[in-house]
Amino acid sequence: MEIRHLRYFAAVAAELHFARAAERLNITPPTLSQQIKWLESHLGVTLFIRNTKKKVELTFAGQQFHKRALTLIENFEQAERFVREAARGEVGEIRLGYVVSAATSGDLKKAIKAAHATSPNVLVHIQRMETLPQIKAISAGSLDIGFMRRMYTFPAGFAGFSLPAQRLRLFIHCDHPLAAQKRITAAALVKQKFVGYELDAEVGFWRNITAVLSPAAVPQIVQRAPDAISLLTLISANIGMSVLPESFKAIIPPGVVMREIDGPTKYSQNAVVHRMNEESPAVRAVVKSIQSAFASS
Repeated sequence: MEIRHLRYFAAVAAELHFARAAERLNITPPTLSQQIKWLESHLGVTLFIRNTKKKVELTFAGQQFHKRALTLIENFEQAERFVREAARGEVGEIRLGYVVSAATSGDLKKAIKAAHATSPNVLVHIQRMETLPQIKAISAGSLDIGFMRRMYTFPAGFAGFSLPAQRLRLFIHCDHPLAAQKRITAAALVKQKFVGYELDAEVGFWRNITAVLSPAAVPQIVQRAPDAISLLTLISANIGMSVLPESFKAIIPPGVVMREIDGPTKYSQNAVVHRMNEESPAVRAVVKSIQSAFASS
């Protein structure tokens, strides 16, 4: 039995007239009659009572089959629409990872809004994740798009584009002597205690600190944290200070203040990264919409 048999049956059940049903289906009445007889033979039941050559009525079995046939036809048509939409990238699900600075800067929100505007039926799952785990997850196929710290070069098989740069600022405990100053010099930071990311989460972070220090200075890292929230917590406990994107001011805990660093402004930058030869139309469509959103800003 094929979907066309169900459509033939549904047309006759709706019209209760072979000639009108045949005209609706754009086939000849004899052909339609043969197809209905084949369907009844295949099912082993009588679906119609033929009162005349053309006028018919549904049997009880035909009435029950009609309900299910309409559901099957609708499901089949929905499946057809879905697969075509999926091929165009209009439906589906994607997984997006992000570092905290991508959220605090508003870049993540902007990207999700752009994706929803162009692909409203694509569900975007988001997950906070540091840079190196994102790279591994994209490579393994468990993540599709990553908002991560920008690298000098992308790994093989990856592509991406940079996001707007964020100004770097010093985040320090309010009771620290340097907190009394509005602008802090590089020389004043030389012997200070810093807190930093754990080594597997440190991609690009070392550049944040060394960018604001004197060229020969080596920062003293007294403790490391696995993520930005933990890092800010250490600063709030006065364990050390750190150099972070200015947008982190949106999530600073009590006891932490942000200060400008004297000299030319230094910047941190994130990037959107994805597989170079992406097979998923939905992922390709969302990447394109995100890229367009930032290209026009």
